[in-house]
Amino acid sequence: MKKLITFQDIDSARKVLGLLDTASIEDIKNSYRELIVKYHPDRHQNSKNRAEYEEKIKKINNSYRIIMNYCTNYPISFSRDKVKLVEEGEYIEDHLRRFYDGWVSGRD
Repeated sequence: MKKLITFQDIDSARKVLGLLDTASIEDIKNSYRELIVKYHPDRHQNSKNRAEYEEKIKKINNSYRIIMNYCTNYPISFSRDKVKLVEEGEYIEDHLRRFYDGWVSGRD
């Protein structure tokens, strides 16, 4: 059985990658690349903490996989109404209403 991605999974992965609440695909890829270069074990071959760098890379790779899976499989609407929401900057509110209705305190 395929495990469903939860909000906690996505939020944790976002934090590992150092992403804000909203990010473009390009932002995600850039952050991932920067972290891979910074923490790659090959750059730290003589370090006493090489095993920690290997674990960090595994965590970064898993977080990237979770975020990209979410972004790739999230249905994107090209309808006039949805595109208009993006133009008007209301897409986040629409997303929250559609997917997290009742999860966010203080929302109707």
